[in-house]
Amino acid sequence: MRIRHHATTPVLLLRLGSWQAERAEMEPGTYREGHGYRDGMSSRELVDSTRAWGKLDPDRVAGEGINLAVAVHQGVTRAVVRIGDLFQRSDGRWAFSAALVTGDQIFDEWVGPRGRSVEFARGNQNPVAYWTPG
Repeated sequence: MRIRHHATTPVLLLRLGSWQAERAEMEPGTYREGHGYRDGMSSRELVDSTRAWGKLDPDRVAGEGINLAVAVHQGVTRAVVRIGDLFQRSDGRWAFSAALVTGDQIFDEWVGPRGRSVEFARGNQNPVAYWTPG
């Protein structure tokens, strides 16, 4: 994986595909209207797409001190969210509570005004990646 800017904050990188409209329950009583990425999506849609449902390793997230996730679509960072409580569904996929990060040093480091370039290894289809500096 190649990060084309100087990043110092460890993050969970989550690749989002194209937007798929699909109403689904996330937690009891909490729904999202779709997943993925599209221009003009609301902040809530972007947070919900970023926070659920991936094959995460919660021990690795904790062990590497990762408390932020970055949404990536077509090689460009789109959002940063703070990772809250993690929870698992019956198929083994994970989600987490999340809050959008805007207008601070971490947002500038990972997204900025136009997004940052992130290049995943050629042929890598895994939508989840762990990035730590070093």
